[in-house]
Amino acid sequence: MDWYTGLSIVAIVAGVTISVVVLVAVGSIRRSLNEAATRQSQQIRKLTETVTTLSAQHQAAQARIQQLTDANRKLSDELTALGERLSDADTVQRVAGSARLLH
Repeated sequence: MDWYTGLSIVAIVAGVTISVVVLVAVGSIRRSLNEAATRQSQQIRKLTETVTTLSAQHQAAQARIQQLTDANRKLSDELTALGERLSDADTVQRVAGSARLLH
């Protein structure tokens, strides 16, 4: 066996070793990327659920605000009508000559 054969064997072994190291590294990177993609998709799913929940809560809050606004408007109208009736009644009583004081 001459030195060419020995050098060839060393080169082949080195090539195989480098190939195995590269394959292991690529497999590790691929596995890491797959795990990261899985975690990211789970986070996206959770965020989507959170956005859906918050959207439903926002719509419910908007509906409640609208109900309260309508109720406030009705109460304001009733208070205005009551004030008008009281002022009309007060005017009629003063015309009649008997003004009342409320204590």
